[in-house]
Amino acid sequence: MLKKKSKAPSLDLRAFIEEFGVQRGPGIVSPSGTPFAWFIDMRRVFMRPEYLGEIVRQFWERHAPGGPVQIGGMEVAAIPLLTAILQAGHERGHELNGFMVRKERKTYGTQQQIEGELNDRPVILVDDSMNTGGSLEKARVALERSGRKVDEIFVVVDFQSAKGMAWRKLHNIKVNALFTLSDLNLTIRKKDPAPPQQKFEFVWRYAAETLAPFHVVPKSTPVIFGNSICLGTDAAAFVSVDLDSGKENWSYQAKGAMHKGIWSSAALHQGRLYFGAYNGIVYCLDARTGAEIWQSIICDWVGSSPLVVERHGVLIVGTEYEKRRMPGSMAGLSLATGEKLWEFPMRAYQHGSASYWPADDLAICGSADHSILALNPATGEKVWEFYTDRSTKYPPALDMERGLAVAASFDGYIYVVKAATGELVEKFKTDDICYTTPLITHGRIFCGSGDRHLYVIDLETMSLVKKMDCRARVYSSPRLVAGKVAFGNTGGTYRELDPISLQVTGYLQLPDAITNAIAETNGGQRIFIPTSVNELYCFERV
Repeated sequence: MLKKKSKAPSLDLRAFIEEFGVQRGPGIVSPSGTPFAWFIDMRRVFMRPEYLGEIVRQFWERHAPGGPVQIGGMEVAAIPLLTAILQAGHERGHELNGFMVRKERKTYGTQQQIEGELNDRPVILVDDSMNTGGSLEKARVALERSGRKVDEIFVVVDFQSAKGMAWRKLHNIKVNALFTLSDLNLTIRKKDPAPPQQKFEFVWRYAAETLAPFHVVPKSTPVIFGNSICLGTDAAAFVSVDLDSGKENWSYQAKGAMHKGIWSSAALHQGRLYFGAYNGIVYCLDARTGAEIWQSIICDWVGSSPLVVERHGVLIVGTEYEKRRMPGSMAGLSLATGEKLWEFPMRAYQHGSASYWPADDLAICGSADHSILALNPATGEKVWEFYTDRSTKYPPALDMERGLAVAASFDGYIYVVKAATGELVEKFKTDDICYTTPLITHGRIFCGSGDRHLYVIDLETMSLVKKMDCRARVYSSPRLVAGKVAFGNTGGTYRELDPISLQVTGYLQLPDAITNAIAETNGGQRIFIPTSVNELYCFERV
């Protein structure tokens, strides 16, 4: 005889979340390393099937959509909730479609950022909680690029923070929640800083074919010429794009450079573009038409960005060879013909590039030989060398006022040396590689690191002013745009900082990593943001 199934006991979801989902006590730290009084971890709740089931039951009873929808979430916290909601909805007979948004695009296989097939149904995003709206914004822009908009959001806990409320109002998105912080006897002690006041309006997006998300590193930085913006791509095309429309003006193919394409940032001089490619060739093109003026086969690969020294009629660039005896070098080429004039040998592939110091007529470069190196630009002879523990892959920033060169190294240090002699003035430790050129402005150094921070250093006192948490690796070389320090990170976030107060004054979220410097026109009225997958976004300052 079958026993009668007993009725399931009533579950107090609020009490369970308050006891097991809210973590208190010492040892709880924020992403920036500061202590938290409490922390909500809904993953502990989701791992209890009876309480996950209760959340799903309340979703379908309290916030059930009126018709067919597609439901998605951002990895990782939303995945168990999303899966459970989809399964329960299917069993209830709802017409559903599901998808997941990755925090960073998959670098292999299909290389998708959104997993699952989108359709035209209304979109509901689900998540464990909503605070500032940062992760939900990443999902929103990824969907926007796919031609979809977010209609509604469901979360278990809504912090109702100032930033989160401003975000939903800005994008006119309804948020449904089971609980607020007050329901869990929690409050936000630290008042949110005011949301950035600067707004931006999307103008156009240019996407080079094909996407190549495998290397999330600095690549070819855009260069503006007249009414066009020019850059190299992973598909070995160097392109010119119209500033107003985002349409391609011309494209030049670097044949045989399919290993990595063109990572070299072009040097622009007197209407000519100079760049290298991963076929060992340095090119000189007419910036207006894209017509080839000359090409020079100098090595096996060129990832370095050229430097023009007009005083000597020389183009200085790093080389990479497929040979043991001299795997790399710095080379000087004739600006007029591309003829190799001199070569300084190195013991490793030379990806580093140079900056010109006019006071002492020096080309100062980051070196694969674990150094910062100063060469005579006319002859290639070494003038001085300062040794580091690892390579320096980007050119140094130069402080003409103080006579300093500032370089960021793969050994995790930011080095300040005398430009004339290479003598060390000071060094500052970060916690990961530095793959960027620092910015010197307002008496300060601004430099990003792979440890997800932007370092601000006072040049007068040679002291660290602030270590700013950016939530993702900072490889984008900061630039001064409209009087603000502008840079991106590998999480796709663009920020503008006041160089004195260090307050964030402008903010944008892009779908993919930002690893290069920002370009701008009309004093920053328009900004051009490149991503690591060879997309270029144009925004208008409102």
